[in-house]
Amino acid sequence: FAGKWFLVGVASDCLYLRESGYQVEATSVVVSVRDRDSLHFSTFRPLEGICWNIKQSYFAGKAPGRFLLKGRAVPVDVVVGETDYSSYAILYFQKNRKISAKLYGRTAQVENSILKKFEAAMTALGISDELIFYYPVYGFCSSADQFHILDETKFTG
Repeated sequence: FAGKWFLVGVASDCLYLRESGYQVEATSVVVSVRDRDSLHFSTFRPLEGICWNIKQSYFAGKAPGRFLLKGRAVPVDVVVGETDYSSYAILYFQKNRKISAKLYGRTAQVENSILKKFEAAMTALGISDELIFYYPVYGFCSSADQFHILDETKFTG
């Protein structure tokens, strides 16, 4: 799962996305293996013209493909629902009984068959098309200065 990914789409009933989904910014992620028990996600996204780097640790769960994201708030269960590792990945996030999903691609654009697969999976979850938000394929950033790094990796328990 390590390497660079682009956030292609998000399916969520999140209030922020419902109100501001038209303003989503190009987002990329670099995933690295921190140790046997965790993955390190370094998310790069512009916000009001400034590139931010959000660092997070996903701790391995009890089953393959399952992780726990710990941060400032309630922990989030993360499941790698489907991936071929070379072109796309669908990750599910559950927090307080609410489920959302993200579609990542190794490139900023994925094949239509993958988009259809993502949409069908969301329909099966009861997430309607109007709650699926697709991200731009331009305007990516790959670094942030020291003042625009949000390090969530220190949260472990």
